[in-house]
Amino acid sequence: GKPAAVDIVLQPATLAQEVTIRATAVVGPEAALAATPGAVALIDAATLTQSRVLTVDEALRKAPGVFTRGEEGLGLRPNIGIRGLNPTRSSKVLLLEDGVPVSYAPYGDNASYYHPPVDRFDNIEVVKGSGQVLYGPSTVGGVINYLTPAPPDRSSGAVTVIGGNRDYLNGHARWGTTIGRTGLLFDAMRKQGEGARENTRFGLTDVTGKVLQSIGARQTLSVKANYYGEDSNLTYSGLREAEWQANPRGNPFRNDFVDFRRLGGAITHTVAATSNVVVATNVYGQRFARDWWRQSSNSNQRPNDSADPACGGMANLLTTCGNEGRLRDYVTAGFEPRVRVSSNWMGIRNEMDFGFRGHFENQDRTQRNGETPVSRDGRLVESNERKATAWSGFVQNRFVFGKFGITPGLRLEHVRFERVNRLLNVRGRTDLTQWIPGLGLTYSPSGGTTVFAGVHRGFSPPRAEDVISNTTGGTIELDPEMSWNYEVGVRTRAGRTAALEAAFF
Repeated sequence: GKPAAVDIVLQPATLAQEVTIRATAVVGPEAALAATPGAVALIDAATLTQSRVLTVDEALRKAPGVFTRGEEGLGLRPNIGIRGLNPTRSSKVLLLEDGVPVSYAPYGDNASYYHPPVDRFDNIEVVKGSGQVLYGPSTVGGVINYLTPAPPDRSSGAVTVIGGNRDYLNGHARWGTTIGRTGLLFDAMRKQGEGARENTRFGLTDVTGKVLQSIGARQTLSVKANYYGEDSNLTYSGLREAEWQANPRGNPFRNDFVDFRRLGGAITHTVAATSNVVVATNVYGQRFARDWWRQSSNSNQRPNDSADPACGGMANLLTTCGNEGRLRDYVTAGFEPRVRVSSNWMGIRNEMDFGFRGHFENQDRTQRNGETPVSRDGRLVESNERKATAWSGFVQNRFVFGKFGITPGLRLEHVRFERVNRLLNVRGRTDLTQWIPGLGLTYSPSGGTTVFAGVHRGFSPPRAEDVISNTTGGTIELDPEMSWNYEVGVRTRAGRTAALEAAFF
């Protein structure tokens, strides 16, 4: 027969009532909103298609409370903030793709230099309020989950080509089918062009393949793999006021280049053990190589003469002044089983989610200072290895009393950081343990209206480089960033065309 998609929805009415249970969603279908004890935004496929968004920035601006700050005008590395928090490098937000971390070092260095293109997503979930204890780290701001489409029942595909001035080209192709119990999906994209400033040009290729295999009536196995490559002529630096007044679209650093390569994958197995118990297990990994050769890292660095102090200033920027090669290699892997149990006890409906995760990160960080603007080698000034090993456990239970719901939850994070300075032969390690509670309340007087309130602890760990000295290996006393997030609100829907959500936080 046809494949049965078995996924976990984290907030369904009851497990037995679910026809399709999504293992990759944070919120789930719109029907699950009544049980969600916090502010959320769902950006569906129709909205993304009809509004013809070109970048992630344009898509996320459709979610209230989300602010994005562009960097190069092309949407390659959006800086995302929620409810007024600093958006730089999206470090206060947990970014997921199909429930799996997008960031290559969410514990050791949650700075997003890589962001998947919006073209290959068909839904976006934004969780701003309570209910975040099931996820982590970096939940001070909220959780954003990008969902890729499932393979179609029948063979279908689409090709989109968009062009514009400054040599802009965006080509996207998608094809999928289902053969017996096996669903296939292939997605490929090429985006290139010149930026809004002089001496800027970008080009990226993104290819994704997904296989969804139905194993009998109660199990599915999903395998997804992705390749991302970017070669861009982009600088890290902005302009000083005098430079902007002379040429607002100028860029003196024409020899700054980016070379990014990423390979990632995830395997998801889901089994409905009974009509009331579903187990979903994610195994994931990625390798991200981030090389950036540049002559300036900020507007105060004019020019970058660390390799040659006698370069003489901006007049010799393109001839005798050197550059810096910030060469990074990240390897991330993890596994995470989750269990959903639905039951009735003494007339009280219970929906429990629990599980644990093992997450492992390794950073290889090198810096070489070149002697010319186009050097691709030079004097070694940094050689660091940084590791983070994180173990997480979480449990959340929703008690349903008629129209009322109470959802307490608790998460435990234990992180071990390690750092090795290979130039000085210095190493060190330290540990961090943190309990993260949360509580949410809902009241649904009618099918289309939910009143909610909640409080939860936000958690963002320090970077490995901030808690271990680079020169001595000693521990630096630095606590994680913590927050208490409170909110109360209401959401309602009138028919299919009108919806309202208001929240105070």
